[in-house]
Amino acid sequence: MTGVTPRLGVALGTIGLSASEWLDCAGELAQLPIERVWIWDHLMGRGAAERPVLEALSLAAAALARYESLAVGTLVLDVTKRHPALAAKSIATIASLAEGRLAVGLGAGGDAAEHQALGMEFGAAEERLTLMEETIGIFRAMLEGDPTQRVTRRSQGAAPSLLEAASAPRPAHQVPLYVAGDHERSIDLAARAGDGWIAPAASFAQGVTRFTGASERAGRTGLVAFALQELGKGESLKETPFGRDPRGWLAAQGEAGADSVVITVRDRSDIVQLSAMIR
Repeated sequence: MTGVTPRLGVALGTIGLSASEWLDCAGELAQLPIERVWIWDHLMGRGAAERPVLEALSLAAAALARYESLAVGTLVLDVTKRHPALAAKSIATIASLAEGRLAVGLGAGGDAAEHQALGMEFGAAEERLTLMEETIGIFRAMLEGDPTQRVTRRSQGAAPSLLEAASAPRPAHQVPLYVAGDHERSIDLAARAGDGWIAPAASFAQGVTRFTGASERAGRTGLVAFALQELGKGESLKETPFGRDPRGWLAAQGEAGADSVVITVRDRSDIVQLSAMIR
């Protein structure tokens, strides 16, 4: 967190686009000078049931396979939606197809109605935060280190315990795990166990001091802080603070302590606007 102009990433929405449309948009983003394309993790849309909703890890695999120059990340993978060992296996498989190009943002879940509709346990905030911490531990155990060593890990909360779990392949390059959220426990977890922290731009400045302090106390360096700009309902990219003054907004986020920023686009019209802003 140096105060220099942060790197730019783009979150491409997964609701309302067909798979072919989404991949075409990702290809256009791959031609721009951005750090990474980030993928939302929704399983249902809001409003019209017929609107397409695309699953994040499937899209990550497809985009990485199609575009060899593209790096992708999840923004963010809800730990409440997938068995953590299965999610780790999916991540390891995708990373083996695209070494060094996958990052995983993790969150504690934020859509109770979606969970209820799909029969998934949601739980109280404290339970979900505990699950997120346990999930990171399982991911570290299954994605890093010696693949000949089986994984045994006892859970103290909602995550399942692992007993002599085989875990190969393990990626040759470490898959970064970024913790999202402005809850104090999320910030502390990012500093203690993650590779970085993601927070909405609106609350980033309030949490970055805590993140920096917690990182220093944990003796950890090289962690990345991300400021996320979301689109409001019906808002286009050009109407956002970034869209109105791209250079000024990026500089302000850097001054606030962001190493990277992520802006949101919904469709090709936003991507056309973005291309004109940053070229």
